Amino acid sequence: MKRAHHGDVAHFNRWAASYDRTPGQSLFARVHRPVVDAVCAGSVPQRVVDVGCGTGRLLEALLARLPGAELVGVDPAEGMISVARSRFAGEPHVRFEVATADHLPLDDGCADVVTTTLSFHHWERQEASLREVARVLGPGGRLLIADIFGIGFVGRLLRPAAGRHGVGYRNAAELAGLLRDAGFSAWRRRSLFGPVVPVFLAEARRPQR
Repeated sequence: MKRAHHGDVAHFNRWAASYDRTPGQSLFARVHRPVVDAVCAGSVPQRVVDVGCGTGRLLEALLARLPGAELVGVDPAEGMISVARSRFAGEPHVRFEVATADHLPLDDGCADVVTTTLSFHHWERQEASLREVARVLGPGGRLLIADIFGIGFVGRLLRPAAGRHGVGYRNAAELAGLLRDAGFSAWRRRSLFGPVVPVFLAEARRPQR
């Protein structure tokens, strides 16, 4: 996830202690709600992995809806993981790993759903990371990406500035190519806030076989 030019991991380590008190958490909460609903739609997942989990806020919302599921949070920032572990101290169904998206410390086919919220544009090696996500998903498993994309008029305007905040905001064609090359059989997207805010929820699925 970390790109030396951006220093993302170091930045989030410094931010970890105060991260949950920043005004931007209201945006995250609004993004998390449709992601949680999407995770819980259909068959109940037994294991959900959140990549770029930060301080664990999405997993906290998932735990309330999926009390029997195993929830795994992964993030390269040790400071964020430290805060997350404190939040879930004594909770046996939740665990955390310090790792990047392109080297997930998880077994093949172990997850039913993988989520990532407003983190994908920070992943430096997006191609390798999506292949890694596909590896840990079981047959028919789902990937949910909630992120800023270079889609629509505002999204296209933001693309030139994206390099100063993460790796970049992918457009629809780029995202489709990345998912296809990683082995996902189909994907769809929907806007979470309308045309003014280019935040989308993209859902991709691994083939059943």
